[in-house]
Amino acid sequence: MKSYITRGRFPLLLFLGCLLSAPALRASLPKDANVLLITIDTLRYDRIGILSDKYVKTPRIDALARQSLVFTNAYAQSTLTRPSHTNILTGTTPLYHGVSDNPGFKLESRYLTLTEYLKERAYRTAAFIGNFILDARFGLNKGFDLYNDSNGDQNVDETPFVERSADQVVAPAMDWIAGQKSKWFCWIHLFDPHDPYAPPEPFKTQYQNDLYSGEVAFVDAQLGRLFDLLEKNGEMRKTIIIFTSDHGEAFGEKDEIRHGFFAYNNVLHVPLILYYPGSEPKTVGTNACHIDIFPTVCELLEIPIPSVLQGESLLPLADGKDRQKALIYFESLSPHFFIDAAPLYGFIRGDLKFIDQPVKEVYDLNADPLEDRNIASSADIPQLVKELDALKKSFKGAGTKQDLEGKNSDIKPLLESLGYVSGKPTKTKGYGIQDDLKTLHPLMAQLRLAVEEFESGKREAALKKLASIVRIRPSYVTAHSALADAYFKNKQTDLAVAALKDGLAKNPDNIHLTSRLGTILVMTKKYKDAIGPLEDAANRDKDNPDAFNYLGLAYMGAGDFKFAQKNFEKALKLDPDMIPVFNNLGYMYMALFVKTNEMNYIDSAIQYFDRALKINPKLPSALKGKAAAAKYKNDRNASAEHKT
Repeated sequence: MKSYITRGRFPLLLFLGCLLSAPALRASLPKDANVLLITIDTLRYDRIGILSDKYVKTPRIDALARQSLVFTNAYAQSTLTRPSHTNILTGTTPLYHGVSDNPGFKLESRYLTLTEYLKERAYRTAAFIGNFILDARFGLNKGFDLYNDSNGDQNVDETPFVERSADQVVAPAMDWIAGQKSKWFCWIHLFDPHDPYAPPEPFKTQYQNDLYSGEVAFVDAQLGRLFDLLEKNGEMRKTIIIFTSDHGEAFGEKDEIRHGFFAYNNVLHVPLILYYPGSEPKTVGTNACHIDIFPTVCELLEIPIPSVLQGESLLPLADGKDRQKALIYFESLSPHFFIDAAPLYGFIRGDLKFIDQPVKEVYDLNADPLEDRNIASSADIPQLVKELDALKKSFKGAGTKQDLEGKNSDIKPLLESLGYVSGKPTKTKGYGIQDDLKTLHPLMAQLRLAVEEFESGKREAALKKLASIVRIRPSYVTAHSALADAYFKNKQTDLAVAALKDGLAKNPDNIHLTSRLGTILVMTKKYKDAIGPLEDAANRDKDNPDAFNYLGLAYMGAGDFKFAQKNFEKALKLDPDMIPVFNNLGYMYMALFVKTNEMNYIDSAIQYFDRALKINPKLPSALKGKAAAAKYKNDRNASAEHKT
């Protein structure tokens, strides 16, 4: 699919071209200037109407752009949500802060964020988050007075992933902004363009042949409500707005679907719009990147730029100056973690792009914006490697290491529903052509095809494909997990357990496979067998409430209510509003009542069911449990009255 926009050519130039030589206006911002950061998940550069009129209309974002600096060659430096947002909020690369993937990584408290920096300067701070990947437990909540990440309850065995739609995120953000009496910093993250693509009407009908663009159009409409509020309240006159996406999306270019694997410009090239009161609208063609946002805000607010920041202010670029740091670093390391692929690093300098893999890639982005012609054979590869090594060394920090022991890992089944599964690289020496992402991608495609075939009813063929994939690439953790889940859904639970044990034999101590083994054993009511792997997972996964919830279920099923309650309470300490735990405690007290016939347990059961239903009034298991508990209580009361 050849759909990517040509570098530097877009409709915006038709009406802003006359401003290209004009210096950026340094308007005097009010001392109480607000800062609004808007990040749209998985938004391609060419899905903003003003940048490309081929796919979608985005009139409200376009209207903002017409008042703003528009950076037409802006780049994400990571291909996944959590690393990219960490880059934005810290102004540093993963080489410094260490967050290089979604699973297994959490921003450590020692790293300064834009939020904390503004909080120190008397800003009120709030974030409104659209999906679980940015949940507070992963460290980006530092410095926020309010971190609104209530994305609803998720059954770990359901897909698609539960998310909040743009209207559900924008509404509380508007309420918060409207209630502020002093300067504020607000971050709004909208998840809608991430797959699965399911826009509401009328966008579903209007974009029935391009549902992804329909999601973008819906986001635009919801942002329009926010912009209307800012205009009505006079906030536009004193608010800095940064609009960008964490990364783009692949629609078959280079044979990639979605994102998180390769690092081509369909994923790296992102929209970046900077509005501030008094700014002249202007397009800026000089390269920009995510780590430039933090220092740009500092310069606009006339506050010191922290020395640890690795980006640079965008304002001089708008005046026609060149970048001081010519090389823009990027990476894609998720395949390194889940399939033991060669790590992908690279940089962009002007129009030149270098991708360091066993098979090197070099592109001239001006002459070849679709990255169709690898010119590595005519490039000075040793020099490019030397420059990349120097760049990586200059950005290096202590870093957050991947939590291979699971201490800060994610709720794996939730991430699994988005296709994110972490593994542990096993290479002790250099990587070869067989480990290049271009070599391994067909295996990824086969996995995707096998999962699709299984879901479409071709189960035997799918199971054979999955079994073949794990034989070809034993370190492919996702494939082991997919094979086990397929067996489980096919009601071949013994084979599911065997597949996970085989995966653990080939990937010793992998936290995901260990946890999944315990979970499946619980779901098949092999509670005593489940305790071992779940204890192991929980001991190595101490920040994960889901681990303790499942361990509680295992103990409850085995009849050890004391340890069940202990683990449920640990889960609630980590996540005080965890609906499944309230529900499970309700059933635990029901079981205690059946065992002891003591009515106080019924009262406790009803209290916990009520706590679950307060958050999710339609939760079927809680409704059923409460009804059963109420019946026990009514029957007991009726019996007591009859005796008297």
